[in-house]
Amino acid sequence: MANRAKTAPHSAEERQAIATVHSTREVYGEIEQLAEILKENWRPLPERIEAKYALAQSSERLCNLMALAIHQLDNAPETPLRDRLRQDLEDLKNKLMGLGARLMVEKLEKIDKRAEEVLQERDYPLGLSGKLDIAFANLMSNLKVLGGADRLGEDVPGLVSKTEGNLNSLNEIEKKLGIMVEMPQSKSHRP
Repeated sequence: MANRAKTAPHSAEERQAIATVHSTREVYGEIEQLAEILKENWRPLPERIEAKYALAQSSERLCNLMALAIHQLDNAPETPLRDRLRQDLEDLKNKLMGLGARLMVEKLEKIDKRAEEVLQERDYPLGLSGKLDIAFANLMSNLKVLGGADRLGEDVPGLVSKTEGNLNSLNEIEKKLGIMVEMPQSKSHRP
């Protein structure tokens, strides 16, 4: 009975964190199922492509839930329950890195490749730098939740720097061309 009292929630933050960590476990279960589909070579290619897309979406949703749970636990009082929930999140981070690392590196490589192509071809599609910036920022945010780009391999931090440099160059070119000049003004008019 005394052991149960130690793990019972004592605050609203802990109750919220319990619900969020529970949700992260459910989403992780979805990710495991989708990863299994990707391993099954007998499945039709369209089904595996759809599973890969769903896996990327679920991974992002999981990272968002994990960030929320971390915030909730940071605001909860120090208790054995909080420590256990933190350990659960750490375990999920490690499992997700194992499953999603390849997909994250592929996404980073795609962003870098597209920015590099545009810079080399000198053909600047309207708003592309903004789209690539958002994709890059989302990926970096997810990586931060999972412990950083260096957890993906020793070459990845260099790829992150290279991609960031290419995106900065693309942004500067678009600004000089006048493509990005209107965006800050339109944002300031939002309520």
